Amino acid sequence: MKFPKDKCFLYFLLASFVFLILKLFEMKFKFSDGFTYMYMGKMVLEGFVPYRDFFFASPPLQIYILAFAELFSGGNFLILKIIPIIATIGSGFFIYDYMKKKFGSRYGLVASVLFLFSFLTLLTTDYSTGISETMFFVLGMVYFAESGKPFIAGLFGSFALLIRLYAPLPIAGTLLYYFIYRKKEILKFILGVLTLFLPVSVIFELISHGAYLNQIFFFRLHLVSGIGLSKWSVVSFFLVGDIMLVLGSFLYFIFDKEKKSLFLPILATSFSVLLYIFYSDIYYLYFGLIIAFFAIFTTKFIFEFEGSSSFRKVLILAVMILVIVNSSIYVADYASASNMPFTSSLVSFIKSNSLPNDTIYGNFQVAPLISLLSGRSLAGNIADTNPKNIMTNTFTIKDVEDRISGVKFIIEKGNILSDGTLTGFDDSTPLNYMKSNCSLVKTYPVENDLNGNNFIGVWECS
Repeated sequence: MKFPKDKCFLYFLLASFVFLILKLFEMKFKFSDGFTYMYMGKMVLEGFVPYRDFFFASPPLQIYILAFAELFSGGNFLILKIIPIIATIGSGFFIYDYMKKKFGSRYGLVASVLFLFSFLTLLTTDYSTGISETMFFVLGMVYFAESGKPFIAGLFGSFALLIRLYAPLPIAGTLLYYFIYRKKEILKFILGVLTLFLPVSVIFELISHGAYLNQIFFFRLHLVSGIGLSKWSVVSFFLVGDIMLVLGSFLYFIFDKEKKSLFLPILATSFSVLLYIFYSDIYYLYFGLIIAFFAIFTTKFIFEFEGSSSFRKVLILAVMILVIVNSSIYVADYASASNMPFTSSLVSFIKSNSLPNDTIYGNFQVAPLISLLSGRSLAGNIADTNPKNIMTNTFTIKDVEDRISGVKFIIEKGNILSDGTLTGFDDSTPLNYMKSNCSLVKTYPVENDLNGNNFIGVWECS
């Protein structure tokens, strides 16, 4: 039995619409470093330059995309969270059309649906981390590389590089693909990659007086020691969460006899896996680099059984089960995780008890958002208070204390023990400054936080 080929694209659009509605329904303010990037976008609109005026540990494109979007957001920063959702649907289209051209529209439909409703995609598109945009450009690179458009493929690779520095890995895989199969086009691909990335990097290196390279590259070298979560805990979370795609890809590599047809995705995946092997400071969202390719491999393996009489019915049932199960787990356990229902109350408190020129400081998951919504700037223009900046000596607490002198409110995330003891603050918290100059004036309970914290505290400082 065959699917009606002329309807597969309509089915893809329907799946994308369902995905969009699901994500829009669950679009809420959550603890995330995404608001740090939104605040940086606001700073760009005010004339500040990344790397020179404020620290930023990634290439600049994401915050400039956010700055452009903020021009049309009308001050609604929640709506900016639609950017990774739209980028993900765009990635789904690249997957659909890539597989359609390779094997047929049925392959494209199945692969795109497996990608859109994978557990990783559902979970990571809640946050403006940059991985969704990076994956969009990586998939565009692969798509145009196999479409015989090397310069455009290189441009997409260049955009990916300008968002996150893990993009060189799939780009390296694509470069090897050109070297093996399309030597005559390799220079056009390289030119496309360098056309944007090189001049933008040189400009920021000059403007920042050398800080650009230090912040996006050498800073990362200090993280290789493994400051973040246990690598195995991150990998196992991915393996369990997307077990169907992991198992399907594993079986594809063992049993499929036509691997040459997917050689470029194989190379892009193989090089990307090096990140998880050699880089210690990995996070779950990094697997966004390969989840689309896993959907492609799994689909190719599934269609090995196309000749069986009940194939169509079993496939439809299996895909529906995956969509329902992953969506249900996401909604029940993760869509409500890390929500900040106290946002309006906290913003109202800050605005009612401060002047427009007063400043705030605090946890990188909370303070930038409250700053955006309250109109109170972040003290010392410290947009990124990720504790890794302290742990790697990029900043010191003394530097922080000097720059935030005169701050009105400090907002921190931690734990209140049963005896009332406050604990669990990260390394960016200026505890000595707070003890000497501030007093706790407001607390908000935190429920179902993925980091295990149970309260937000607001300190008013003299």
